[in-house]
Amino acid sequence: MPPSTRTRLEADRTARRAAERRKRTLVISTAVVVVLAVAATIGIVVGRHTSAADEADWASVARKDLRLPSAQMGTGIRYGRNAVAPILVVYEDFRCPICREVETTLGPTIQRLADEGTIRVEFRIASFLDGKLGGNGSKYAANAAGCAQDAGAFKAYHDVLYAHQPDERSDGFGSRTRLLELASQVDGLRGEAFDRCVRDLAFAPWVQASQAEFAHAQIGGRRVTGTPTLALAGRPVEVLTDRGPVAPETFAAQLKALAAPTP
Repeated sequence: MPPSTRTRLEADRTARRAAERRKRTLVISTAVVVVLAVAATIGIVVGRHTSAADEADWASVARKDLRLPSAQMGTGIRYGRNAVAPILVVYEDFRCPICREVETTLGPTIQRLADEGTIRVEFRIASFLDGKLGGNGSKYAANAAGCAQDAGAFKAYHDVLYAHQPDERSDGFGSRTRLLELASQVDGLRGEAFDRCVRDLAFAPWVQASQAEFAHAQIGGRRVTGTPTLALAGRPVEVLTDRGPVAPETFAAQLKALAAPTP
């Protein structure tokens, strides 16, 4: 067989083998895409089923009689030593990233002024972000915070939640197991009563009442439309600028001025 013929036949065989490899690759790739699509569909269905189960769980416990966390007379949770100091109201949602920014920047100042007796703090916990983003993280975290108040450790647990706040789109606080894990960082908080309170969503009616109060709240005749929103003695407190939270010293001076007795 002439060399030119052998070369041509070898080229044909090489071309056929390449075509067969491309065909096998196409078949395998198509199969992988189909498998991934099926898996994704299954994941979506399972996710929806889990969410529906959680929603049904929440709805069933939220219909129970309202029980307030210990030492509370309303939906707010108070912190501070001076029983006659003016009250700084803090509207917040544990899933709110701007709340975390404000807490990180101004939280130590708020706590210091409360510990000194200059102000008292009343935390009013909203849970509206679940409705906007889906999931249960705002409600479940609020319930766990109520359980922590019942155990005498609200403020410490409040701070831990913000220190470990997940991305608001991930609904990380929608896991009661995760909320219990974070509670382990607060000395003495974990125990049978607290764990059962978190798992059973014992304060679901209070969480709903707190959200309802937030939905109708006003400061100085104006509706409260988002979190974080702060007011001292019924007057709004500025906590944000275009660049983020105000400086702690500016914030402290503002609170002291608002807290000062009027002549």
